Amino acid sequence: MILLPTFSPCVIADGVLRIDRKVHTGTCLYAESLDAEIVVLAPVLSDGDRQMDFIEVPLDQVPYRVETVRCNGNFEPLGTDVDRVAALVREARLLYGTGFGTEQYARSLGKTFIPVVEYNLRTQIEVARLPVSGFLRRGIRTVRALIRTAREVLTLRAAHSIHCNGYPIFDQTIRFHADCLLYLDSRMGREMVIDEERLEARIASLEGGRRPLLLYSGRYEAMKGAMDVVEVGVDLFEAGVDFELDLYGKGDQAEAMRACVEAAGASERIRVHDAIPYPELVERSHDSDLFVCCHVQDDPSCTYLESCGSGLPIAGYGNAMWRPFAAAAQNGLVTELGEPTRLASAIKELLMNRVQLADWARKSRAFALEHTFEAEFEKRISALRKHL
Repeated sequence: MILLPTFSPCVIADGVLRIDRKVHTGTCLYAESLDAEIVVLAPVLSDGDRQMDFIEVPLDQVPYRVETVRCNGNFEPLGTDVDRVAALVREARLLYGTGFGTEQYARSLGKTFIPVVEYNLRTQIEVARLPVSGFLRRGIRTVRALIRTAREVLTLRAAHSIHCNGYPIFDQTIRFHADCLLYLDSRMGREMVIDEERLEARIASLEGGRRPLLLYSGRYEAMKGAMDVVEVGVDLFEAGVDFELDLYGKGDQAEAMRACVEAAGASERIRVHDAIPYPELVERSHDSDLFVCCHVQDDPSCTYLESCGSGLPIAGYGNAMWRPFAAAAQNGLVTELGEPTRLASAIKELLMNRVQLADWARKSRAFALEHTFEAEFEKRISALRKHL
């Protein structure tokens, strides 16, 4: 049995599994490709969870087993689930992932374990500090994050291998573990990548004078820079740039974002929508011309690769994920963190250079085809086979 802990919650009710689309699709590939029973260990889904792309699957059509865990905010099992998690680790041939204390159990039992990591130290500190205000409280959270990371490093050193989602965590992890796999996570399967003919038609219509369509999708939260995206749009609007900007997502900043647009009188050009299902978002992305990304954190968001799959150039803040991604894909512009006015100015110049936009759009598609969901998962599956 291979045990796969995930931080993404799910729930089973009335013979139906409600689970994140990407988690389900990836786990199905593991079940099809690896000669072992696959068991997913996941938190119980609650009404307050903010994930945006759940699907419902009849349980008799799920090719893997799901074990839900009652846990606290740090993903530590509660009550009788402590012993249940430990028993699952004892039963497993291989542990693939982190959470619920499974790494410590695997290490103490001498089990093969391969952690999957994605947040570098800077992002972990930002996540820890964000919910509180005040110098002292934020300082305490920072120290705790440093201590937690130091403990995690000791555990990770004992791992058989480490799979790293994105450039920032790979660059950090390779310093203390020689066997690290870099992969780029996304939901963009090969069949979802924009057709070349459709992309060329879109480029031709833009070069023919059509109004550029800008896009943002993701959580409406401070670390995702959602409000900054709105400010970029307002700056472009006030500068007289001919464009439209659509935002899709949900989060705490939604109402403030809409209020900012209304105050600027830009509601006809900038539209803050609710979240939509991923397949529908892909269609909207295929019809857009530029993705605006103001992530202030270094997280390995799916946004970058999924935008590439729609043939979208990216204009974004130069965090530790976008900078190396832009260098690898050669498909967008990078500006300073936290300065929406500078990003708006760069976008204004870019929109006047339709040749550059077209070149980056084609490079985005080419990069996506090299790193499809299937290609990235096959890379991970091949690595797992070596340890089985």
